[in-house]
Amino acid sequence: MTADPGTGSPEPSPEHSPEQVIADVLADLPRHRGVVVDSPPGAGKSTLVVRAAAHLAATGEPLMIVAQTNEQVDDLVARICDKHPHLTVGRLSAGAYAPPPRLLELAGVRVGTRVQDLGDPDIVIATADKWAWIGDRKWPWAIVDEAYQMRSDKLLRIAGLFERALFVGDPGQLDPFSIVDGDRWSGLSWDPLQSAVSVLLRHNPDLPVHRLPVSWRLPATAAPVVSRAFYPFTGFRSGTGPDERRMELVTGGLGTPHDRALEEAARSGWALLELPERHTVRTD
Repeated sequence: MTADPGTGSPEPSPEHSPEQVIADVLADLPRHRGVVVDSPPGAGKSTLVVRAAAHLAATGEPLMIVAQTNEQVDDLVARICDKHPHLTVGRLSAGAYAPPPRLLELAGVRVGTRVQDLGDPDIVIATADKWAWIGDRKWPWAIVDEAYQMRSDKLLRIAGLFERALFVGDPGQLDPFSIVDGDRWSGLSWDPLQSAVSVLLRHNPDLPVHRLPVSWRLPATAAPVVSRAFYPFTGFRSGTGPDERRMELVTGGLGTPHDRALEEAARSGWALLELPERHTVRTD
């Protein structure tokens, strides 16, 4: 890693290109019980999860994937089936879940409330909350998507279901939260209000951590600001140059703070909008 004098953030060196990082991740999977991948916004996290899923499924061993919300699960199912239509996917759900039409149209997908209802698919995907109710089977491989959104207690509940795992997430996201008072656990190494990745690495410091170095979502004007503010120890760069992306507003605003923020973002690539003070619940 080298420092970019214009941003003060670490610049990924050529040997740490996105493709090389993904190759290193896939090579590390059979060597370690766990592998962590940090991904800034728009760095190809979902692409990595889909590629890793296909790579592990190709070994012939069953694979479980853990996501944090039903929307994330459905999105992964659709992405995997789009890129790898030969794979069969089991969508494990709660009883009240209604699959969206896009999933019902996929030939290789089966939806069920029990693992037994899914047959023997290449991949089984469910939320962490649903996996917590599965206790009669063990998978050789697991992928935990959006792992920084996952509370550590949720990982503890499902850790016995798999032997090796890939953890992928964005370390710049807000920490998990709960409406339950967590003072009794504050300062403990297994504090359930910490992210699953934080507790995992604290108790397993030898696990390899890879970082996707390029954001394709943030332009060159915004990436250095976000990188310095939220990723000071890892850093990333934009996948596009200073003059490759721009925003143009074709309609004038009314001069509200929201309009001025959008206009500033169009000019400089980013803007900060401070909301007015108001009373909210603590977890708003």
